[in-house]
Amino acid sequence: MAFVMVLTIVLDQLTKRIASGIHGTFFIVPGFLRFVKATNRGIALGLFKNLSEHLLWTVMFVVVFLSLIPYIFKFSRLERIAMGFILGGALGNLLDRIRFGYVLDFLNLTFLPTVFNLADVFIIVGGSLMILGVFRGGDNESLEGRKKRRGLETGSVSEGEDTVVDLEITDSKSDKRGKSEGQRSD
Repeated sequence: MAFVMVLTIVLDQLTKRIASGIHGTFFIVPGFLRFVKATNRGIALGLFKNLSEHLLWTVMFVVVFLSLIPYIFKFSRLERIAMGFILGGALGNLLDRIRFGYVLDFLNLTFLPTVFNLADVFIIVGGSLMILGVFRGGDNESLEGRKKRRGLETGSVSEGEDTVVDLEITDSKSDKRGKSEGQRSD
C-alpha cells in the first residue's frame, strides 16, 4: 500500500508541475480529453466550492484519519492497493491545498462538466478497485493461515508416548466434513 500511495503522490505532483507551465486549452485525445487548466478550491472534481474553510479542513482531517484504517484492520492485497490509490490521491490534493490554498485541475472529459487532475483519477480508480474487492469477496486471511488450512500441521512426538490424532477434513467445494480419531500403536 505504501508504495502505491507514494507512487500516486509523485505522479500527481509531477503532472501538476508540468501542467502549471502550460497555457491555453487543447485536446490531448481529440474529441474526448482536453487540457483545461483551472484552480479548484472545493474538493474532488470541483464539488462544494462554497464550503467553509473550517468544514473543508474537517473533511481533510477525516481523510487523513481514514488512512490509518489499513493499519487497524486486515485487507486483501487488492484492497490495500485500492487504499494506496485513494490515500495517495487524497494526500496529493491535500499537499496542494496546504501549499497553495487550492488544487490545480487540468483534465476535462468532453462529456463531463468538471475539470479534474490525476489525483482525482487515482481516487476513482482506488474506489472502483475497493468495490471490486468487496464483490470479489476478498479473503482477508494471511498467506500463512491459508497454508495451515490447506495442509496438516505437524508436531514432534517423543519416543514411547501414546499419541492421539484428531483429523478434520474439509472439502471447501462441497462443504463436506469428516472427522477421524486414531491412536498410534507401537
